[in-house]
Amino acid sequence: MHIPDGMLDTKTFTTLWVGAAGGLGYAGHWIRKHFDQSKIVLMAVLAALIFGLQMLNFPIAGGTSGHFGGGALAGLLLGTWPGVVVMAAVLLVQALFFGDGGITTLGANIVNMGIIGALVAPFVYQLFQRVSSSSLSKILGAALGAFLAVVLSSAVVAIELWASGSAQFFAALTAMVSWHTLIGIGEAIITGGIIAYIVKVRPQILDDGEQTTKRSFRSVCVVLGALALLATGLSFLASSFPDGLEFVYFDMGVGTAAIPETTIVPALMPDYVLPGIANETLAGVAAGVIGAIVTGAFLWAVISVLARKRRQDDKRTEN
Repeated sequence: MHIPDGMLDTKTFTTLWVGAAGGLGYAGHWIRKHFDQSKIVLMAVLAALIFGLQMLNFPIAGGTSGHFGGGALAGLLLGTWPGVVVMAAVLLVQALFFGDGGITTLGANIVNMGIIGALVAPFVYQLFQRVSSSSLSKILGAALGAFLAVVLSSAVVAIELWASGSAQFFAALTAMVSWHTLIGIGEAIITGGIIAYIVKVRPQILDDGEQTTKRSFRSVCVVLGALALLATGLSFLASSFPDGLEFVYFDMGVGTAAIPETTIVPALMPDYVLPGIANETLAGVAAGVIGAIVTGAFLWAVISVLARKRRQDDKRTEN
């Protein structure tokens, strides 16, 4: 559901940039004050995993496909605001390196795929925990939260298209929600599966206030990192069908605004293909592996800086 340049008009994407900037600003402040520094590596690995899983478009019906979003999973494992930062890093790397999602619409994509998912899924999860704290409740709450996050995000995208004059309201809303209800099922299955693994091996990751250490996350980071590399390695199996937004906008003819063929900032590896490699499959896998590593490393660097500033703040407070 990456919105490319041209789908949103200036007033709409500017408004969403303001919203995204506000959310990221607060997220940075929250991390400096509250973030558990033992989760820094987990945060970086999770960013790489979400990047890799997003490359695996899965067919749903009628010649369209969906892909994992990840905002819900990030919010569940890290908390809402660290989850927002994870998604912002993923989306930034995708836009700059691969031309996936526009530069003007990056703020919109952060709101739609990051902020909404990282807010909605933990909220639904906590509602389930009030009823029962069982393992099944955790898994079901996470899965339903992920599903609702995708559906709500699709409705918000429809409103954005309508506000931009790029689509009629009811046509966009009906089509987006219909297709993303199916995509949301895939999101729920993937998110529920990963949460089921976490519940089995390290349930304290999901429980606020539980004592955690770097050692608590070591095995989880290894497994999630391996999954990230596996996902990028299998990216050649991804469906070639257009994703839900592309299908609705172009194939169904809901969209009316013309989309430029070239991106504002030329991508280094457009369409997830590493230039200079003749074999298309190998070029795609190589691009994916590089993207996952760059995403994780970039996020680790950003969070390390915030953590350092937090330690400096603590020292000043003590003095």
